[in-house]
Amino acid sequence: MKIRHIEIKNFRGISSLEWAPSEHMNCLIGAGDAGKTTILDAIELTLAPRYQANFDDADFFKGKHEQPIQLTITLGDLPEGFKELTKYGEYLRGWDAEKQVIIDEPDEGGGLEYALSVRLTVDQTLEPKWSFYTERFVEDTRPERGLTFEDRQMIAPTRLGVYANRHLAWGKQSILLRLTEKDPLGRNILTQARRAARNHFTESGEELFKEVVGQIVELGSSVGVKLTEDISARLDVEGISVTSGGISLHEGDVPLRLLGMGSARLLVAALQDRAAASAPFALIDEVEHGLEPHRISRLLRYLKSERDNVRGQLFVTTHSPVVLQELNVNDLAIVRRDMSTGNVTVASAKTDIAGVDSQGQLRTTPSAYLARSVLVCEGKTEVGIVRGLDQYWAKNKFEPLATASVCAMNGNGKDAAPKVAKYFRNLQYRVALFLDNDKDPDDPEILPALKKLGVKILRWENGKATEDVLFCDIGGAAVRRLVELLEDEEGLSAIPDQINSIAGPDLVSGWSDLKSRCAESKMRAHLAACAKIKSCSWIKNRLALCEAIGIEVLGPELDNLKGGNAACVKELRAWIDSE
Repeated sequence: MKIRHIEIKNFRGISSLEWAPSEHMNCLIGAGDAGKTTILDAIELTLAPRYQANFDDADFFKGKHEQPIQLTITLGDLPEGFKELTKYGEYLRGWDAEKQVIIDEPDEGGGLEYALSVRLTVDQTLEPKWSFYTERFVEDTRPERGLTFEDRQMIAPTRLGVYANRHLAWGKQSILLRLTEKDPLGRNILTQARRAARNHFTESGEELFKEVVGQIVELGSSVGVKLTEDISARLDVEGISVTSGGISLHEGDVPLRLLGMGSARLLVAALQDRAAASAPFALIDEVEHGLEPHRISRLLRYLKSERDNVRGQLFVTTHSPVVLQELNVNDLAIVRRDMSTGNVTVASAKTDIAGVDSQGQLRTTPSAYLARSVLVCEGKTEVGIVRGLDQYWAKNKFEPLATASVCAMNGNGKDAAPKVAKYFRNLQYRVALFLDNDKDPDDPEILPALKKLGVKILRWENGKATEDVLFCDIGGAAVRRLVELLEDEEGLSAIPDQINSIAGPDLVSGWSDLKSRCAESKMRAHLAACAKIKSCSWIKNRLALCEAIGIEVLGPELDNLKGGNAACVKELRAWIDSE
């Protein structure tokens, strides 16, 4: 059985949502308050094992209880018994897998899959009602009908939350109790537990009560109540107050509930997955909680392999780049909420953009998928400069990129970066593209097309690369500090010799001479020209150095930058602040 379609109306922070999840892994990502956990709650409540749930006014969108909550889960891949007219056949609908839409009239011969829509409705009385939904019976007077108790038990989703310890005992709704109930021999677990306690007490408790029992026999005889020698102190099965929650897993004499949070979550996740074999809807909120990176990897690989190879659907939420790196881009579902209307959309992260390896993007820059806004930089040089500026701005009371939910990422060159920007824009991220301006992309149409899509294009003054700006368009004291940073950088000790080799023999006699003359116009031009040569690459691909340049050189010089370069940085800052 599979969840084919989810519809949510007027539930908590969601005024409306429609989503067709994938058949296996569905990892919900998005900004805080986008509605990810609410989606999991909607699934759990609609397919709850029992017809009971508690609601209050806060569960209605904006607290407006005049508009009822409607949670509708459409199920496909139905068991044959569900399709029988004597069971649920008259409520069947059609699912068009290609168009991913529900057709109210079922037509298996026409290529539609049989489906059932289960709806949970809560009105201002706060009384929940579960029933099948089909447009054919909206005006019908027949009694509402839903899944039987046994069928709800069969398809009820399992959920692993932040706290896992309750699942390590046979308490109410624990996964151990569910596993035990699947075994016919274990259904009378409490009765068997009481009998086991009685037998154990009989074996070991006779000596404990021997003296008291002897006195009772003697007293009975004295009052004419003849007691046999078989009298003993034993446990009365009916009188023992043993609840299932009092029985828990132990390692030796130590309860497993004392396991660390990470170990407990791993163990319970595996138990839940095993218990879900016949009802493959598992829900995990913040899958990374309490787990080290290597344990996150292990858990996800286990859960994915079980589903990809055997069965079912998994719905998880995450804010962790480590989680994303373990997933396929097809597993990601990006959740976005319009804060003013409460309308929520869920979209796949898989889009086809020529020249973009979406899976590669997920592996190398997973944090970009978790941000609201993506700043695609031409290369590592620009990424480092932006990170340095970010630290400079933060020291001067500006909002950091992280707080603004902006991720600066490497676009891998003037031709690849615009395609990456288009990819993220197609996923509805807010996107800016930061490029050098000494060379245009080979595709002359790409930048105008990106502007039409709403991508902010940021470039230095015409004809200038980042090296030109750093060496030629800052103050004398700043360029000297830049040269000092180069002198301190490992692997750049040959810079004076390289300048002499490229710009002219004996141009500089060493670092001291270079530092004393670096503010001269001709020397600035030589430095910029040499820095751009591939065989030199003083700055390219040196993230730490570029961050230091952003903090110590470019940041303090922002108000003194020449030409259009100052405007470029101001536009960048304005874009960051405009979220």
